[in-house]
Amino acid sequence: MKMICNIEIIKDGAYFVVKVHLADGSIREYRHHVFEDVLTEMVIDLQDEQSE
Repeated sequence: MKMICNIEIIKDGAYFVVKVHLADGSIREYRHHVFEDVLTEMVIDLQDEQSE
């Protein structure tokens, strides 16, 4: 078993902000006013990265 990422979810005014801390030390940030949309964007991005 290996860690892929740590996920931080923040509400910033009207926006949901998702910060993903990846195992390689990089950080990705996603921002959207619809919670489900920001999660969908993050999951698709992580799936693409893991399939490479």
